[in-house]
Amino acid sequence: MATDDLSSPTADPGPASTARSADALSTRAIGALNQSNPQTPTHQDGPAPFDIVRTYHDLLASDPEMTMPVAAIESLIDLLRATPSSTAMETVEVVRKEKAKLLESTPNPLPLLAGADLFEQYLLRSLRGQATTGGADERVLSFDETRSHLLHNRQLFAHRARAARDSIAAWGSKYVVHGRVVLAAGGSRTVTRILLRAAADPTRHFKVIYVVDGSERAESSVDALRAAGLEVETISPNKVAYILANQSRINLVLVGTEVVMQNGGIISRMGTCQLAHLTKSVKGSLKRFYVAAETHKIVRKTALAYPMVNRVGIRQKDVSKWENLGREDVEDLGAAAQRLLSEQDEVDYTDPELIDGIITEQGVKMTSQIWEMVDDYI
Repeated sequence: MATDDLSSPTADPGPASTARSADALSTRAIGALNQSNPQTPTHQDGPAPFDIVRTYHDLLASDPEMTMPVAAIESLIDLLRATPSSTAMETVEVVRKEKAKLLESTPNPLPLLAGADLFEQYLLRSLRGQATTGGADERVLSFDETRSHLLHNRQLFAHRARAARDSIAAWGSKYVVHGRVVLAAGGSRTVTRILLRAAADPTRHFKVIYVVDGSERAESSVDALRAAGLEVETISPNKVAYILANQSRINLVLVGTEVVMQNGGIISRMGTCQLAHLTKSVKGSLKRFYVAAETHKIVRKTALAYPMVNRVGIRQKDVSKWENLGREDVEDLGAAAQRLLSEQDEVDYTDPELIDGIITEQGVKMTSQIWEMVDDYI
C-alpha cells in the first residue's frame, strides 16, 4: 500500500489501498478534509471569542461541495488557529470541549461526530509522535510541528479529499453497465460524480431514472447529469415500486448517505430504507442496492436491533410513540421540539442486510468489512 505522507506537501494523493498500518488513522483523518476552504472565516478576526458553531455553518455556506464531517474537521482546525499554542494535552481538552458544543448544536450530530472523532484521534496520535517518511532523514515530528503542519497545509488536504471522491467515481462507474438503467435518489454529490464518470466513457450508453423529492440537491444533480448529455427520467417517490417492478433494464440502485455505521448500516435521507426494501422485494430483473460514501462518513456507533434513529442521538419527531401521533404543532411536543430536525431533513436507518456494497475510495466494500475499516482508520 502506498500511504499518504502527511508531512510532505508534495505527496501524491492517489487512491489509497486497504493495508493496515500505524499511519492509516492519520491518513484517513487528513483525507477526511474534503473540499476544505483554505481561508479562515473572517469573523475570527479581532478579540471576539471563537465560536465553533458559527464557524461550522460559515464553512458549509462558503462551499456547497463540503460535507458535514469535513466542515466539522475544518472547524476544529480553525479552533487550533484561534487557540494560543499550548501543550498537546491542553489542546486535546480544548478540542473535546468545543467538539461537544458543536455536536450539541445540531439535531443530527452523527455526520459531525464522524469527522470530529477522526480529527481527535489524529491529535491523540500526535502525543506519541508522528513520523515523517523521509528515508534516511526520517524523524518524529514534535507536537508543535504537527500543529503547524495542520494549520498551513489546507490546500494539500483539500486536494487529497477531492482525489478520494474521484477514486469513488472510478470504482463506482465500473458498476454502470452499457444498455442498462441506473435508478438514483437523494441528490448525492458522490453519486452524481460516479454517473458523470461513467458517462464520459464513449463505449457505454446507459440511462438514469432519478427519484426527485422536491429538494434542491436532487434537482441540481439532475441538471448536472443532463448537462453532461445523459438521458435522465425523473419520477416522484410515489412511482418507485412501480418502476422497480416494471422497468426490467434497471440493474443498479445507487444512493449516497450522511453516515455509515460501523455495522455497515447507513443513516441517510428519509426514504432510503424504503427504497432499499423495495429493491430487494419487488419482482423483476436482478437489482443491486449500492451506497456511495467517503470513509470519513464512517462513525463509531452501532445500531442495536432496528432502532428509531433517535436511539443513536438524532433528534427528530418519533412517530413510533403513541403520544406523538397527530400532534402537528411542534410547541405541543414541548420545548425540546424546537430543536428537532425539520421534516425535509429527517433521516432513516437502513439495515446492512439490504445493502449489496458500499463504494468508498478504498474500493467497494461488503457491509461486514466496515468493522475492519473502523479498526484500521478510526
